[in-house]
Amino acid sequence: MAEHFSQIILPTRPQPDTVIAVFILQTYGKTNFPGIEHARITFAPLFPKEETPESLEKKGIIAIDIGTGPFDHHASKTKTTASMLIAEALGVSEAPALAKLLEYAERDDFYGKGTISTDALDRAFGLSGLVVNLNKRFPNDPGKVFALVTPLIDAHHAEEVRRTEELPKEVTEQTKAGKVEDFTVRQKDKNLKVVIIESDNISLPGYLRSQLGGRFDIVAQKLTSGHINILSRPTKRPDLRKLARTIRIAEARILNKTVPSDEKYLERPGRIEEIPEWYYDPATNSLQNGGANPQDIPKTHIAHHELKTILVEGLSSA
Repeated sequence: MAEHFSQIILPTRPQPDTVIAVFILQTYGKTNFPGIEHARITFAPLFPKEETPESLEKKGIIAIDIGTGPFDHHASKTKTTASMLIAEALGVSEAPALAKLLEYAERDDFYGKGTISTDALDRAFGLSGLVVNLNKRFPNDPGKVFALVTPLIDAHHAEEVRRTEELPKEVTEQTKAGKVEDFTVRQKDKNLKVVIIESDNISLPGYLRSQLGGRFDIVAQKLTSGHINILSRPTKRPDLRKLARTIRIAEARILNKTVPSDEKYLERPGRIEEIPEWYYDPATNSLQNGGANPQDIPKTHIAHHELKTILVEGLSSA
């Protein structure tokens, strides 16, 4: 094997499968193929004469989908993709962050259904359609197509790494540190899964409300600044009006402020003059003490140990 890899050869214009295959190779293959992350991509409709995939590899060249080598899915005994062959060779075929990319490559390559929707706009702006259009736009510069499409693949992959690796790891660490508490509250005819977490990571509420993160209906996130934001899962749509009232009354009690006893006033959307710390947003069905970027919004005076009691009282209903 070569000590340094400087080139990747493909047989034809970029396709979703080959774009993903190259991305996986350059992202995960740095140890196996030193220098591959900087390798230039070239195209050769015919395999170089008197060469084999093995002889090219000794020269620091990787052939994908050409030459019946280990990364040529056309030569595989089983139906597969170049992306999967590379992922398997690198031992990352089961990596959660690659699951959607590998599935998409297979669906596009096997069935020509990278975009399943029959909607004209969905198909026009789906990745498969855009790759076709880019190949038409730059027929003599396939490298340009790779340069334009790869950042989109990279952006998806970065989000999947965050969602499937980084966020679960942080929740585990925060749980071990005693900074996560979850419980259930009964509201009318449904049970609400609630979690309180201490973290400045603004991506955590979305993760915790997702299937992967536990499908929590209410996420109360306490920032190190002392601000607390309470978000809900859209599909469950819990009623936060009573919670808005409860939390404003609690804030007023701590500050020795007097607020009107009118329930409708205390459940009013937006802010109320007496308690500017809290903003009730029915559009996002959330109660925000400054949101992700509090700036000049004063932090709540509600202590962490009081938060669960307030959430149970404010979310419960007879």
